Amino acid sequence: MKKRVLLGANLVGNSVRFSVFSEHAQKIELCLFSADEKKETRIPLHKDENNIWSVTLSDIKENQKYGYRAYGEFDPAKGLYFNPNKLLIDPFARDLSDSITDWENPAISLTNDLDSAVVVPKSVVVFEHPEEDLNRYPYLHKKPQTQWKDTIIYEANVKGFSARNEKIPEEIRGKFLAFAHPSTIQYLKSLGITHLELMPVTTTCGGLQLKKEKGLSDYWGYNPVNHFALDKRYGSREDFKTMVNELHKAGIEVGLDVVYNHTGEFGMQHNLISYKGLDAPNYYRLSDNGELINTTGCGNSMNVNTPVMNRILHDSLSYFADSLGVDGFRFDLAGDCALDSNTRFDPNGAFMQIIRRIAREKKVKISGEPWSALGGYYRGQMEGLMEWNDKHKEAVRRFYRGDENVVPELAAHISGGEGLYFGQTASKYIRFVAVHDGFTAYDVVNYNEKNNWANNENNNDGSNDNHSSVSPDQNIAFRRVKSMMSASILSRGIPLICAGDEMAHTQYGNNNAYCQDNELSWLNWQNLSKEQRDLYLQIRRLTALRKNHPNLANLDVFSGQIVPSNNRKDIEWIRADGQEMQEGDWHNKENHILACVINGKSSEISPNPSSKKNNDDDFMILMCGNTYGFVDFKLPPSPNGHKWELVFDTTGAHKKINDNNTYTLEPYSYVLLTSKKEQERVHERTTDLYLLNKQKQRD
Repeated sequence: MKKRVLLGANLVGNSVRFSVFSEHAQKIELCLFSADEKKETRIPLHKDENNIWSVTLSDIKENQKYGYRAYGEFDPAKGLYFNPNKLLIDPFARDLSDSITDWENPAISLTNDLDSAVVVPKSVVVFEHPEEDLNRYPYLHKKPQTQWKDTIIYEANVKGFSARNEKIPEEIRGKFLAFAHPSTIQYLKSLGITHLELMPVTTTCGGLQLKKEKGLSDYWGYNPVNHFALDKRYGSREDFKTMVNELHKAGIEVGLDVVYNHTGEFGMQHNLISYKGLDAPNYYRLSDNGELINTTGCGNSMNVNTPVMNRILHDSLSYFADSLGVDGFRFDLAGDCALDSNTRFDPNGAFMQIIRRIAREKKVKISGEPWSALGGYYRGQMEGLMEWNDKHKEAVRRFYRGDENVVPELAAHISGGEGLYFGQTASKYIRFVAVHDGFTAYDVVNYNEKNNWANNENNNDGSNDNHSSVSPDQNIAFRRVKSMMSASILSRGIPLICAGDEMAHTQYGNNNAYCQDNELSWLNWQNLSKEQRDLYLQIRRLTALRKNHPNLANLDVFSGQIVPSNNRKDIEWIRADGQEMQEGDWHNKENHILACVINGKSSEISPNPSSKKNNDDDFMILMCGNTYGFVDFKLPPSPNGHKWELVFDTTGAHKKINDNNTYTLEPYSYVLLTSKKEQERVHERTTDLYLLNKQKQRD
């Protein structure tokens, strides 16, 4: 593919050029459909020296429906699945006529001669209108450009977020436009969200993977059949632009969860929809005998190392960033995408080079899972990618379950210290208690085991290792959730909140609700209890603290070195007697208390230039797992020499620091104390004097 020919359907003067890649096809036809899809016109394409098949046609209007039929060998032993009876989606189509809903229709099976045009969505010709977009969507390309250290991510499913929200007009519930509604924007702003991360929004086809009983469907959408076209379940391209425009206007970024590791075209006995029928050896990972390799556990694994897959990756990401205003991408199984053609991890391979280039050129955020379903775990090794950190999640859950020997690992996570292993000076990890895949935060503290029977897989799906436990009562349950969320949001790194965790959303123990497009998964906005409202307010408080204090919204990795201006370490780990922890304390497996003092002047010794002169108040964090009783914790002096004051205690109690400078810790709690710097005290005294004078004037 030496010559850069645009793939897909593109304007060339007053005509449209249709181009598709296939190295192994013997013949390809363009199929044009009438608006009602009853008439099909077939036009042969011509192949060039770069294996690109094309034809240029005049009189093609926008929204013209089309597809391809590819002729050639049908020989699975060679990885060839050509069958001209099957209509194929254009891999570069920027819109499709519909979502795939009739999964059980035998016409999409690759092994028969039935014409699949009756069920396969048609590709749709799209013309870009940048000048019109500029007028209709003035904020579409005015991206907030929030720095990573100030980013707070909210992961949400498009439908599940608003399907039951009565503040949203019924006709747009579960749609892109629900996120453009003023009530949604106000809600996200109130939570302090800066980056809305939507689960996959491109057209999906997971039905053949499911036992289609009792209304199960591909709710999550992790089975793409195209990497450009939006899923019609959620609305149109114009709806998407409206959503991005309104969120940008409010200062909120829009990110997408994208899937390049596998597709919705399943094994040899299953469907033929697009890539497989055009040229499987150039789109998929194949074994020596031509079988489609499954490195992901989800189905056919894509091979992003081939030239055409390089094009799909680069061009689809560019399309979403340039045409639809997207601010970031989260890569599902990024570690799998980074495997070379021999399934060996390559930190500088095609995948990593392309996404780093996209991040740089398009000024977008990139993040993802640093692991592969093959078992590889590449934490800290994917340069330029902000990595989801499931180890942080596990440590937080285990600590607040009362497990032994968790303190050292948790300390490394909350301080960003695990990055020292890779020589990093700033945390590159995204912290969370729960995400879409697994228990909700509330279910972590209310279930010992998964409850996935509704998925019709005999409870065999989903992880068995959830680091969860039933709480003694609901008071403790909500305390544990608040404490876990506090430990996550105030850790060094980038916090992520899974939609619904701020209101104690439950899936009744289902930790793999990928097929539950129903009230099990949809957020319930009605009749929230006092405990649920208090949890929401706690999340608001945590995100506000990060926003207002650079010592909390910071990616610096603590070093334990002395800050010369006050002769205290940037972080100090403290025992219950008020003394610094010693080597032996870290090996006490029965220790269930973790506490640290964060020096407000720690940025003075940061190797990261952006952190210089970013002084703040001192903070002290007290974390208590299951201690089976109260603990009087002796507070050490603050680095700035001022008294400690309570910011919050997840028990909900407004306790005071005792006269002997101790604080009473309760089981499963998270406590934040502060010692304000002198400038803050001067400001407070000045403010108090101003308010007193105003009161006197009124009197």
